[in-house]
Amino acid sequence: MAEHTDALSALQQQVADRRSTSLLQLIARQLEQMIINGALRGGDRINESALALQLGTSRGPVREALRQLEHSRLVEFRTNRGMFVREISVEEAAQLYDVRAALFGLAGRLAAERATPEDVEALRAKVSRLADAVPAVDDYYPGNVDLHRDLVALSGNPRLIDLYDDVSKELHLFRRHGLETENARHTSNCQHAEILDRLAEGDADEAGRLMEAHIRSGKQRMLAAVHD
Repeated sequence: MAEHTDALSALQQQVADRRSTSLLQLIARQLEQMIINGALRGGDRINESALALQLGTSRGPVREALRQLEHSRLVEFRTNRGMFVREISVEEAAQLYDVRAALFGLAGRLAAERATPEDVEALRAKVSRLADAVPAVDDYYPGNVDLHRDLVALSGNPRLIDLYDDVSKELHLFRRHGLETENARHTSNCQHAEILDRLAEGDADEAGRLMEAHIRSGKQRMLAAVHD
C-alpha cells in the first residue's frame, strides 16, 4: 500500500512538473512573441508584476520564464535594476547575420532534396499572405519569422534547426531594422518567391545560394538603415 502511495505521489509530481514546464514554455514563447512584434524592444525594462497580470499568472513563472530567455540571450539581468530586453551592437548583429546566412544556406540545400510539392504550395500560400502584409512592418515581420522557420524545418536536421533558432532569437533584437521600409519588405518577399521556385525544382545548389544571399541582403539593409 505504501509503495502504491509513493508511486501515486511520484506520478502526481511528474504531472505537476509537466504542467509547470508547459506554463514556463508558454510564457517564454509569449515574451519572445512580444519582442518579435516590437511590443518589447532592446533596452526596455521588463516589469514582472505587470507582465504577470497581463498573462494571468503569478510572478514566479514569469521570473522563471525570463531566466530561460536569459539563456537564449534575449534578456539580461542588471544588478539592482531588474530584467531588461537585451541590446546588441551593430557589430554583434552583423556577426550573427553571417552565422545565420551560412545556416540558412545549408538549410536550403537540404530542403531542396526533401521538399514535396505540398510543402512548396503551403509555403507559397504564406508568401502570398506576406505580400498582403508588406505595407506594415508589424504585420510583415512575424510572418517573415514564421516563413523562415518553416524553410529551415524542411531541412529535416534537428540540430541545424536548433542552431538557426538560437541565432535568430538574438537577432529579433535587430532584424526589424532591415525591414523598416515598404520597399525592403517587398524585396524580401520577392526573394522568398524565387527561393520557392528553386525548391520546387529540387535545385539544391541554387536554393542554398539564394537562401544564403537572402540573409546577406537583409544584413546589408540593416547596416544601411542603422547608418542613415
